[in-house]
Amino acid sequence: MPESKSSFAESTSNLDSAKWRNPRSGTRPATLNKPTTLVSSNAARGAIIKHIRFSTVSFLAIVGACIGSFSVATFQRADSSHEDTMMAASEVARDWGLNPLVAVAENFYYGYLNPAKIGGTPAEAATFDGTSGNGANPRYVSKFSANPKANIAVFGPATEPQLLPNSLVSPVKALPGEGKWRPTKIVVNGASAIYIARVRPDTSHTSVYATVTWFDTRLLGFSQVPGTKLPEGNFDHGSGRVAGKLRKYYVAGFANGYKMNQSQGGYIKDGVVVARMVRGKATLLTYPDGSLDIVKWGRDSYRKGFSVARQNLNLMVDAGKSKVLSNLAAVWGSTWHGTGSGGNYVWRSGIGKTADGSLVYVQSAALSAETLADLLVRAGAVKAMALDMNAGFANGNLFGPYLPAGKRMNPDNPNSSLDFYRTSERDFVAVFAKSPK
Repeated sequence: MPESKSSFAESTSNLDSAKWRNPRSGTRPATLNKPTTLVSSNAARGAIIKHIRFSTVSFLAIVGACIGSFSVATFQRADSSHEDTMMAASEVARDWGLNPLVAVAENFYYGYLNPAKIGGTPAEAATFDGTSGNGANPRYVSKFSANPKANIAVFGPATEPQLLPNSLVSPVKALPGEGKWRPTKIVVNGASAIYIARVRPDTSHTSVYATVTWFDTRLLGFSQVPGTKLPEGNFDHGSGRVAGKLRKYYVAGFANGYKMNQSQGGYIKDGVVVARMVRGKATLLTYPDGSLDIVKWGRDSYRKGFSVARQNLNLMVDAGKSKVLSNLAAVWGSTWHGTGSGGNYVWRSGIGKTADGSLVYVQSAALSAETLADLLVRAGAVKAMALDMNAGFANGNLFGPYLPAGKRMNPDNPNSSLDFYRTSERDFVAVFAKSPK
């Protein structure tokens, strides 16, 4: 009996070691492999499903957290910056590095969802500050003094007023008062220092008036003031407003250029290169004496000793001619940089220097890059450049006698009439009276 047990054990061991192979094929029967394979396949499938579920839940949690954070940041910005929700959301998206997405969304919104109105007539008259009539008001000079006092010593006193430019020509049949210069209440040394004209921008968007503001540079001084956040860079941004001792002479302010990562240019303040200057870009220069110049960096000569050099895109007008050959050129709108097409008819602004050194500032809804440049040419600019764009940023206001409420240069602009008087996140151009009224 022991032997038979031993023989049985030996025989089963041999069978096992042979792995039950088919004597002809040398393989194990499929029926013996199947249970093990099923167990392994089910275990692997379960692990994959578990991993997919975990990844999906994690992804949704991350997306939810991002949406929540984005929403909070948007509402906080809308509240602190006095922007509407859509504008605040686009700026937060740009801050988060979603520039291409913002540009695509802008192109779709302005091109298809909310295009500028074609045709029609303006709902209001072409007046400003209560002035009316078909003819332009004459140049207002009440008591010009040959030796006035200087409000700001480094600016020097006001000198003899400049001549008012010719009226602007409407691209369509002019309505009463259209294109005529209207004096504002800002008077320096007996003369109105700022005039405003309203005119249609082109032959298509005839229900809109563009605002053109004219500044007498013999009566006014200019300074570029950094905002608390813009231009971006490691430098002392200051308070984001005009210094207290200068505020009583502060009569107007308007938005400067794009964010630096969208401007395609550089920035220098008080000799510090905050962002590297780019050859060929349009550059706004302001000096300690309150003077201002517009140059093509690297080509044009300029007076040394400027306080601030701010670049924004290319020159729109050069030698009195528009340089916007195509609205679609990347120089006027770059998807990568987060700005919509130059062909979008939206709020835009720009500044130009005339042959006699006076300044013109254009601001309007329903402008493309091309029609903005054309307006600057019609206003007499020999050199001009784009400033900020979109409803939340292309704006400017009058102060001085218009305080405490302030007054929009363009009555249609949706922004606060106290922008640039109170603390601003974005940099702006400040305008000062050189001498008393």
